[in-house]
Amino acid sequence: MANHEKLKKWLVLSAVATALLVIPRRSSRKADEMTDFNIANLKNNGSHHGDKDA
Repeated sequence: MANHEKLKKWLVLSAVATALLVIPRRSSRKADEMTDFNIANLKNNGSHHGDKDA
């Protein structure tokens, strides 16, 4: 009976670990949106990375 409970605990633990790996974190999604927003602003402003104003 003890083996059954250990197996159940390992199955639950592995399911939780898999879910944490598969489900994207909100901070990652927010960072991607900010990157897209910054790229759009650079394109709209006509500035490019590496351009020198002087």
